[in-house]
Amino acid sequence: MTDKMFNDIIDSIINNATPDEIEVIREKLNNYIINHIYDSDVHEELSNDFDSSFCPHCGDRHIIKHGKDKHNNQRFLCKSCHKTFSAVTGTLFSYSKKEAYQWYLYMESLFRGDTIVQSARIANICEQTSLVWRHKILSVCATLTAEDCVLDGTVYLDEKLSDIKHPGIIMEEKDIKKTKRGISDQKRNIVCAVDEHNHKVIMVSERGRIHTKNLYEIYKDKIPSNCTVVSDSLRSYHGLTKKLGVKWIKIPSGKSEKDGYTLDKINRLHSSIELFLHGYRGISDKYLNNYIGLYKMKDRNKKYYEKRIFKDIFKEIMNSICVLGYKDFNSDFTFNMI
Repeated sequence: MTDKMFNDIIDSIINNATPDEIEVIREKLNNYIINHIYDSDVHEELSNDFDSSFCPHCGDRHIIKHGKDKHNNQRFLCKSCHKTFSAVTGTLFSYSKKEAYQWYLYMESLFRGDTIVQSARIANICEQTSLVWRHKILSVCATLTAEDCVLDGTVYLDEKLSDIKHPGIIMEEKDIKKTKRGISDQKRNIVCAVDEHNHKVIMVSERGRIHTKNLYEIYKDKIPSNCTVVSDSLRSYHGLTKKLGVKWIKIPSGKSEKDGYTLDKINRLHSSIELFLHGYRGISDKYLNNYIGLYKMKDRNKKYYEKRIFKDIFKEIMNSICVLGYKDFNSDFTFNMI
């Protein structure tokens, strides 16, 4: 078929199609592009970077080739544990029978902040699969964003307290501790730091009042001694700044600034995290760290909604090892376990 004949056919179809039919054509073309371009790119990168010299299941090096899968990925057989593996083993593609475009559409929906039900409809999967996919993708995001950058210059510190929730679990009265003075242990600390260059450290930490030991473990490799730390007068910061050997600007309780320094920058970060978490209407404490991983992924790719940038995000997530497997989701795993 010549180019002119092809173009005439396309023009004829478009000119005679209804708006709904054109939308169907658009969706099918978009899915085709994702399946045959993005999918092939992901599998090619996986194959190029894959180390087949040892078994990912048992670590043995007695490996032989064992045919190829439907994506033309080389499969291997371990002669020690007799399990097969390939470049996709351990990734989100592993044991998945869904098409690449479904993963892509689902990931787009997740980054937009859609609900589990909305994402399921968009990706044409069942709601239970949607729940499993969400937590698998979130776990990859947490892994990819686990290592924060080293801060520089003036660094602003503060903790955001998040209510500890256990959706789907009814707490008995005897399990609910009486309210005490001070910070409740029913609050989870999200440790936050941001420097003058807008580099950030965000990490989920202990319950209740945070201690110097935990702060130091988080910041010891992130805040060099030549930094200036600005914070409130929380007692734990006394020990932290002393251990770090940094200059400390302590803003007294009840005051909003000292020597021209304020906590506005860190407060804006808190507001951004609060707005993000509020959109999910009650996140289980068990999965809070994974949701923070998604927040950090979006924060590091501020124009994630652009196709070019989101394609790279999609490839990075799909190319990464997922620590969660389907064995981690039993029959009791429900929508309440957000």
